[in-house]
Amino acid sequence: MWHNIKTIFHLIIIFQCFFFSFYLLTQKNNKRRSNNILIVFLFTIAVTEIGGVLSHFLELRSIVIAYAPQLLYFDFPFRYLYIPVLFIYILSTTKKEFEFKKAYFFHFTPFLFFCILVLYKFHLNSTETLREILKTGYRFSSLENDIFYLLENVQFFGYAIVSLIILKKYRIEIKNVYSTIEHINLSWLAFVILGLTGWKSLRLLNYILWLALTDYSGWILYIVAEVAFLTFISIMFLKGLKQPVIFSGTNKNQSRQKYEKTLLADAIKEDYKDKLIRYMKSQKPYLEPSLSLDELAEKVSIPPHHLSQILNTCLNHNFFDFINSYRIKESERLLSEQDSYRKTILEILYETGFNSKSVFNTAFKKHTGMTPTQFRNLQNS
Repeated sequence: MWHNIKTIFHLIIIFQCFFFSFYLLTQKNNKRRSNNILIVFLFTIAVTEIGGVLSHFLELRSIVIAYAPQLLYFDFPFRYLYIPVLFIYILSTTKKEFEFKKAYFFHFTPFLFFCILVLYKFHLNSTETLREILKTGYRFSSLENDIFYLLENVQFFGYAIVSLIILKKYRIEIKNVYSTIEHINLSWLAFVILGLTGWKSLRLLNYILWLALTDYSGWILYIVAEVAFLTFISIMFLKGLKQPVIFSGTNKNQSRQKYEKTLLADAIKEDYKDKLIRYMKSQKPYLEPSLSLDELAEKVSIPPHHLSQILNTCLNHNFFDFINSYRIKESERLLSEQDSYRKTILEILYETGFNSKSVFNTAFKKHTGMTPTQFRNLQNS
């Protein structure tokens, strides 16, 4: 029975992969390169899941062995392809000027190696030999299977760690450019990677228990792992459908400013800083929810890279924190007014330039040490 349950999970994931791939193919926008990479990722996942169907749908497996045994083991190399493709997809979403480089083909080396290995040890045999191999056992020895599984996990966890580091750096970079980041911070993608890491950890634990225990079947933990995998793949699909801006990336020229070649004299720094602060107080540009570094630089007539330098070296803030500090001060003023109860917290946060309650609450507590409601109650007590 548990073979049938496994098959159902595999089929659901295959359907999701093809459905979302079709959706991405129908989109006409400037995210085509990232979308294509995501389609390749979905295809690799679908292939591995098709391999799972051929392994666990026993009736179908018997038919394949009888009439087309070459179809078995074709999915094996793809186990080493999906995580490098996901990694390259992350690069494409975090870099607006992303270009596929020849060096990226290095990431496909394990996949190519196992393609050659499977071709040599399995597919080059005659049909009759393939049937005998499949009837008597597996093409690889127990030791080979253990080594290959170890390599698969080392590859996965290595790429997962590096991917999370890249996403963390990306979130730091966009704070130097944008005042509102909740729709572009790719937190959903970090969540998916952590979820997939949890799935892989469960699979690894299941394998270790299988090796260590004599009568261990492992089907319960396997099903839990598959449910986790299905859940996080579904989250990725839903987020992709709901938030197309997640594919936009950042502008390298904006997010990675180098000051060494454009150091300003102290007098000019002070002049720019005073000019900026005067403009912030008089014109209140921070009330615009989508305000970016380039837009503010144009308003105050200061080159963007100089403005970024002033914020980081003179005011000790990135752009995100600088703008939000003014928004918090404005929200403090509104919450302190005698008739502040006439407005809800939600109305005040929108009026001061925020567009997310969670971001507003986090920023407010960071600056004041209390929630907006606690602050208003204290001011009006």
